[in-house]
Amino acid sequence: MTRQVARVTARTARVSPSKDWVAPTGGWRTDVEMADMPADAAFQLDNFFPEANRVRARYGFLAFATGLGADVKTIIPYAGVSNRLFAAAGDKIFDITAGGAVGTAAVSGMASAHWSVQQYTNPAGQEYLRLVNGLDTPLLYNGTTWTNNLLVGTATLATQNVAVKNVPYTLSFFGTGSVTLSGAFAGVLNGTGVGNRVTLTFTPAAGTLTLTVAGSVTNAQLETGSVATPYVSSTMITGISDPSLLIAVTAYRSRLWFIEKNSTNVWYLATDAVSGAATVLPVGGNMKYGGTLVSINVWTIPVSTGLQQCLVLMSSEGEIIVFQGSDPSSSTNWGLIGTFKLGRPLGTDRCMLSVGADLAIMTTDGIVPITKAVQLDRGATSLGAITAKIGPTWRETVATIGTTSDQWQLSSFPARQMAIVNLPSSFGPYQYVMNTETGAWCRFVGMGASCWGTWQDRLFFGSSDGTVCEAEVGATDNGVAIDALMVGAWNRYGDGLSTKFSKLIGVTAQIGVSTLMYAGISVDYETKVPTALLSSVENSGAAKWGTAIWGVSKFPGVSLVRKFASAGGAGSALAPTIRALISGTSGSVSEAAVVGGSVLYEKGAPI
Repeated sequence: MTRQVARVTARTARVSPSKDWVAPTGGWRTDVEMADMPADAAFQLDNFFPEANRVRARYGFLAFATGLGADVKTIIPYAGVSNRLFAAAGDKIFDITAGGAVGTAAVSGMASAHWSVQQYTNPAGQEYLRLVNGLDTPLLYNGTTWTNNLLVGTATLATQNVAVKNVPYTLSFFGTGSVTLSGAFAGVLNGTGVGNRVTLTFTPAAGTLTLTVAGSVTNAQLETGSVATPYVSSTMITGISDPSLLIAVTAYRSRLWFIEKNSTNVWYLATDAVSGAATVLPVGGNMKYGGTLVSINVWTIPVSTGLQQCLVLMSSEGEIIVFQGSDPSSSTNWGLIGTFKLGRPLGTDRCMLSVGADLAIMTTDGIVPITKAVQLDRGATSLGAITAKIGPTWRETVATIGTTSDQWQLSSFPARQMAIVNLPSSFGPYQYVMNTETGAWCRFVGMGASCWGTWQDRLFFGSSDGTVCEAEVGATDNGVAIDALMVGAWNRYGDGLSTKFSKLIGVTAQIGVSTLMYAGISVDYETKVPTALLSSVENSGAAKWGTAIWGVSKFPGVSLVRKFASAGGAGSALAPTIRALISGTSGSVSEAAVVGGSVLYEKGAPI
């Protein structure tokens, strides 16, 4: 007798079908109807970062430098013979290279901690940092010290005026002559010999200080602070009546370029110079929409002969002005490429970011690559924005926060393929984060950052409590559990509006030793935080190579595991929902990643 496969009848048909789901590697989507989401999209993706083949919970953060005493508004990396890391908070700049509790400030008496920073290398290989903030005299770091000489013509000093503030200054010089101070402060400093250095520390009133020179005064230096540092020639930027009005800086074609606050003026130094005479380039005549200049950067354009760099300026009204050439004084080596209109910039100098050969610009319409901005009318640029997938959320966020906060920042972390949008603290401790390889978005929650910066392939942020933290390290948020939540795409499984009763969810995941992972089902477009435990914390730590016992020791978080959890819920649309709570040590990470899974459900409501 021949055996035959049993036929499926109404009595033998499966009543609890199983449907597969995939991890939302396409990222957080708010630009599509919830009822028609792509299978790889996420309805909610908090603290889960979408990678090419999985979504993984972000790693933690740890306090790196403490005791800065005020809101940390700028992370300042320096790369040279000696790599250094600085941070600006309140009226000071601290060297935080070694981490831990900070010591004496490297720079003090500043009016603002929000600096525009540019590293620059001259032909001799000397690395500098040039900083401007629109309120203070521009700063210069030479790799060893923050050089700070407010005088000009210092080799043989002549009478001159200097704008000063109500903070300590130190005057020093060599020679047999004298310097008489008047105006903002009255006093006299007399020289005692050609080879002798004399000093005077004083605190003037804010205003103009006149230095009247008599006799031989050489190697003179006027600097902020109460200590005379080793002599350097003038670090002043001259030509502009008040260099403290410079608000943004960039390096372009072997020159440093600056924007003057509340103006349409650009200033540039001589080739290969970091100080000295600056020349003005008025660009207002090229602007069609009014406003003032707020940001400056460089765009690299592929051309038939290779690559061509262009200087890009942005106005407060969202107008982009693009120049090519290296010398505005030459009619044959300078020209306007064009002007283009975008939405208004978010924040100030930190609204533009070089990404490879492109330049991303953060505006009220979204983050727009300049390659799209020059091709599309403003009404269509949102279609070419890299924020298109979260477009509705972006516009709602901008409407809630506004455009002026200096905490808006567009930054990147290439080591983990992340582009990070820092949202002002008035909105909460949030960042919108994109995978720069796939264009998929998510949201980071719980990191109260005022600013971001990278150094030595490490990611840092400054916070309002005077702490600089290192991000994407460890298995804890500075002692608090990392809480990640994923709600995948809503799915009606081809059964329209009929009710489905979910019973079981299967999850294929990587689960580390310090991770609690929960799974469940959200129904009918409302998130339900799961409580069914997929796994618990292992009592033993991860095995180490060389000490592990084969067949006994575990290497958690590396291999994929298949776990199941009960997932009761009734509705027409279902979405897989995963929560990961990670609370481990600062010295290691605990993987919590999701690849996909399946849902077991019954048709119809439960009886």
